[in-house]
Amino acid sequence: MPDSAHNSEPHLWVKISLGDAGEVGPGKIALLRLIREHRSIAGAARAMNMSYRRAWLLINELNQIFGQPVLSTFLGGRTHGGAELTPLGEALIARFDSISSRAEAAVREELSALAAEVRSSD
Repeated sequence: MPDSAHNSEPHLWVKISLGDAGEVGPGKIALLRLIREHRSIAGAARAMNMSYRRAWLLINELNQIFGQPVLSTFLGGRTHGGAELTPLGEALIARFDSISSRAEAAVREELSALAAEVRSSD
């Protein structure tokens, strides 16, 4: 979900079920974003207060869901290697953001009405 959805206003929390294949939600998408930003699985895991193993398991789950890698890793150099998103990884973020934004736009009035109810009960 876009970063703007993490403010105090009501918003949808979208998790996409792909049937028996698995699920894609904000956590996996945030991990992909951080891997893109840090160019590192370890760096992304640290930024999420997550173990490297957990991050790798989530990435592996995405790879299994889509049948191809969402990132590629590389070794060497003074940085000891890193990771970058594949075109599929980039597309996954874009599609998730589009689905989340469109869903949120579709229910904006209802979200506003719910917010007004919460405020009026104070």
